[in-house]
Amino acid sequence: MENQPKVKNIDEMGFVDILLIINTFRKRIIVNILFVSIITAIISLIIPKTYTARSVLMPPSSSSETSISNMFSDSDLPFGGLVSRSEEESMRLIAILKSRTALESIIDKFNLIKYYKSKNIEEALESLQNYTSIEITDEGTIAIDVNVETGWFHLDDDEIYARNLSADIVNQYVIELDSINKILQMEQAAHQRKFLGERFSKNLDDLMAAEDKLKTYKKNHGIISIDDQKKSAIESASAIKNQIMINEVQIEVVSSKLQSDHPDAISMQDELDELKNKLHEIQYGNNFESDIDNNLFLILSDVPDMEAELRNLNREVEVYNTLFIYLTQQYEDAKIQEAKNTPTIQLLDAAQAPINKSSPKRFLMLVIMILITFIVTVTYSLSVYNRDN
Repeated sequence: MENQPKVKNIDEMGFVDILLIINTFRKRIIVNILFVSIITAIISLIIPKTYTARSVLMPPSSSSETSISNMFSDSDLPFGGLVSRSEEESMRLIAILKSRTALESIIDKFNLIKYYKSKNIEEALESLQNYTSIEITDEGTIAIDVNVETGWFHLDDDEIYARNLSADIVNQYVIELDSINKILQMEQAAHQRKFLGERFSKNLDDLMAAEDKLKTYKKNHGIISIDDQKKSAIESASAIKNQIMINEVQIEVVSSKLQSDHPDAISMQDELDELKNKLHEIQYGNNFESDIDNNLFLILSDVPDMEAELRNLNREVEVYNTLFIYLTQQYEDAKIQEAKNTPTIQLLDAAQAPINKSSPKRFLMLVIMILITFIVTVTYSLSVYNRDN
């Protein structure tokens, strides 16, 4: 028999006493550890292996295209600075990746209902979601990880298939993302083109109406060039006024020499009256509508109102014309966006079939089981020693 240590109460034992007890039961401990290690090694060889493939996408860059949705910068909005446009676009891409449309397409392509041994599409969707991880890394890129497990008691061919399947699913995620995103962008461009087309037609009608209104106003008031016509009217009125003053002086001189019914006096008075009528016509008009269209001189009393109205009409035409130019550019851009078929994402790293498995960690399993076995065996040995003594 093995030498037993001196009997002591277990509560009175120190570290050295416990070591002596462990030494006493060392064979049992070693046998148990060897047995558990062998079982653990065998289990680690037959349990399913997991292979993980990864693909990395570049963060979406800020679009340089001008559209109705980005007419205003982030700083113009009350909470625009809280979430950057790049982060918002990244979240949108992740939503597409997690969408049922993308997941069902992947499940159908690789027949994952059969591979996951699911009863229906709902269970397959849940399994694919559980084996998929999509996140935004610290660098701002989008990482897509997919885990694929082998079965129990698998062969080498099963491992090769799991490696390739994990990479294929990740790459299919990228394909589905680009396809769905492209469709969504084309639909958005189509709606935008339709909206801009309707707005463009309305603006064109408004512009033509404003131009016709301006032309009619100028025609009705005999306006060709208001600045030149105003200058000519002022100069003519000044000349007539000067002539009236001269004629009045001449009449006063003639009146002192001739009778008022003298032909020369009458002629000079008629000329003065005609000049005054002409001056009044330039200043206030002659109240004959038929003469307005043929009158090159503007009515001076109406000039301030004309200028104000012309400014309003010209401003209206200018506003519609500016909007017309902008909408024309936007409409053409929308047609280009609707028609183009270029990739919508930037792939930084395509998924490759992983060489090493991601789980199980055999060495870690073995170490953990050895520690557990040691602790359990020592505890049991101390219990046995305490019971027997």
